[in-house]
Amino acid sequence: MTELPGRLGRLAARDIMTSKLVILRDDEPISTAAATLKEHGITGAPVIDQYNSPIGMLSLSDIIQTVLPEDVETARPAPEVLCGDAAHTWELFEHVADNIETAGDEVVSQRMSRLLVTVADNTPLVEVARVMCDGHWHRVAVVDESGNLCGIVSTMDVLAAMINAADEGS
Repeated sequence: MTELPGRLGRLAARDIMTSKLVILRDDEPISTAAATLKEHGITGAPVIDQYNSPIGMLSLSDIIQTVLPEDVETARPAPEVLCGDAAHTWELFEHVADNIETAGDEVVSQRMSRLLVTVADNTPLVEVARVMCDGHWHRVAVVDESGNLCGIVSTMDVLAAMINAADEGS
């Protein structure tokens, strides 16, 4: 396992995750989910079922694909790029969110990723980043020792941790 220098090497998922989660329900309309993501200024959220169990993740790319299937590749940066063209993607998402009525009766469960990638809250930052890079994931769910969802780590969280550590002199 590769070790990171200084403060970065001591960080774990729990240290960089977003713990105030926006959670979507599997049976809610895509239009409602799009409005929720736009309202909170986020690019994805975990999805729960009727038993409040996490069952997937819905991203803005999933929503864009719902409304503009022929343009979805323009919304997804190359997998090798950590952050991609975020400004272009967000602009496209705002257009889609404003014109979401074309999604009809589709619900979140029809478009979400059913593979919920998780890491333990004590997973070292370097391992979290490796999981994200290896799987080309922009966000992973964080679970506590009981397996309960307790946060989300996004590529922006990883990048912010790296910048903060660099600003502090590692």
